[in-house]
Amino acid sequence: MKTDIFTLTFVLAIAVSVIAVGIIFLVAQNNLTDIPSTERGLIVSKTVVNANDSIIELSDGKTLHILNNTPLYLSLQENQSYIFGCIFNYNTKTTIVKTAQNETTS
Repeated sequence: MKTDIFTLTFVLAIAVSVIAVGIIFLVAQNNLTDIPSTERGLIVSKTVVNANDSIIELSDGKTLHILNNTPLYLSLQENQSYIFGCIFNYNTKTTIVKTAQNETTS
């Protein structure tokens, strides 16, 4: 069975293209996992879900998660406005707080 050089080149080009698209897709998915964002608002309630996850609710209805950061959770006060440095997880559709600064001190 003999194949000509054109057919072999065509099949190889298709294979390389499929691999390249797969790599681009994986890189895009990985970069969409954690998108930096900033939120600001008045804390209306704080809730501990479990030892690793706490939730704060803002006056505009947004829910922010604090993962594995008890000192940050304890430093936040209800009925206070803050500027939150967050990461939005695109896959789980949750906003995770990394930092918080009281709006009156900024």
